[in-house]
Amino acid sequence: MRELLATLPESIATAPAWWVALSGGADSVALLHALVAYRGDARSPPIRAIHVNHGLHPDASQWVAGCERHCQALSVPLQVSECHVDASGRGLEADARSERYRIFEAALGPDEVLFTAHHADDMVETVLLRLFRGAGPKGLAGIPRQRTCAAGVIYRPFLDVSAASLRQALEVAGLDYVTDPSNLESDQDRNYVRHEVLPLVAQRWPGYRETILRAAKLQAMAQQRLSALPLRRTHTVLGEPALLVDSALDPQTLAAQLHQWLSETMVTMPDRRRLLELARQALTAGSDRQPELVWADRCLRAWNGLIVDVTAPESAARFPKTVTVGEQQEGAWGRLDWEISENQAGLALGQVLNLITTDTLKVMSLPNRPEKPVKKWLQEMRIPPWWRRHLPVLTNKNTPVWLLPVGPLGGDDDPDGMSPVQTLRPIWTPPARF
Repeated sequence: MRELLATLPESIATAPAWWVALSGGADSVALLHALVAYRGDARSPPIRAIHVNHGLHPDASQWVAGCERHCQALSVPLQVSECHVDASGRGLEADARSERYRIFEAALGPDEVLFTAHHADDMVETVLLRLFRGAGPKGLAGIPRQRTCAAGVIYRPFLDVSAASLRQALEVAGLDYVTDPSNLESDQDRNYVRHEVLPLVAQRWPGYRETILRAAKLQAMAQQRLSALPLRRTHTVLGEPALLVDSALDPQTLAAQLHQWLSETMVTMPDRRRLLELARQALTAGSDRQPELVWADRCLRAWNGLIVDVTAPESAARFPKTVTVGEQQEGAWGRLDWEISENQAGLALGQVLNLITTDTLKVMSLPNRPEKPVKKWLQEMRIPPWWRRHLPVLTNKNTPVWLLPVGPLGGDDDPDGMSPVQTLRPIWTPPARF
């Protein structure tokens, strides 16, 4: 089994621990045995296996038992994690995958490596599926060999090895494995490509696997070059990622920048036509308009010379009704930390403050600044319009004293509840995605 693995990179070989995603199927069983053979008699890195029981098939308990037999034979500890797959509308396969990777992320410690058994045939199928969906260079680069996963990394050593080679190695070694009957059906897109499309392709182009793998590597190189191109990135006051719009660009160029920007954080994205339309509107819309593009759970919105990856300001409604100065808190609304104010205005350690939102205020003032309508102040502070009704305001004895995340409120240098000797300032970090 050792010959299935090429030499591992130094950072992978010397990781604090190795995890093997073990389904009990042929590919993951081959991976487990190959990694144990690769490490040989060494004691490190320690190898552990993790099996996720989705509970979706009547034979699930038998699959667990198969994983246990292999791990016992190799003296490899096995973690079996049971989960419940909730339907999100994306399809059962996608929902199960999300739950599986959530468990993987929870298991991995800092710099630990999770090995998965994705192989050359998986890569070919992925590239073709993304091609059919109109993906760009990042999507057509296929499955990355390595990527971050929570505090650790995922590594896929079999991407150049065919499924047939893995099964042949198992047969030679006399190792058993389970077969998921759903993988033999052609209802799912991936299975249709595997069982219906690729056999026909192989008749005409028997070397298709190597050709597609080579094309994927070229796309990965193209994506690497694209990602090195300068993008004018920025953030809103609320920390939302944004792209500065250069009014001298044509819509095609701006759409290409949007695609490059989005591809850094996701694979599935709007098609070129919708990106092009957003780019056109962002370049031509008047200042009173905010054209947007909504897909899945994401929203891009053009505003004030920016295209913003918008979060959900309604989360501020979940903010705790009271906060104690100096106590870190975290929830669906984000995280509240505190820093020493030094020579700036601050809030007294241990002081208990109430919280309201800006939609309950009509006017407010900043230190040494005149009182103005809240809307006017927030415009001057470059607060995005979708946040202006939802910003948290800390109050002391019904007097607004701090606007998150902007700073102190009040008409003079020493408003009630604040003084130069008080030492803490609140730092609110809204959640990255809702």
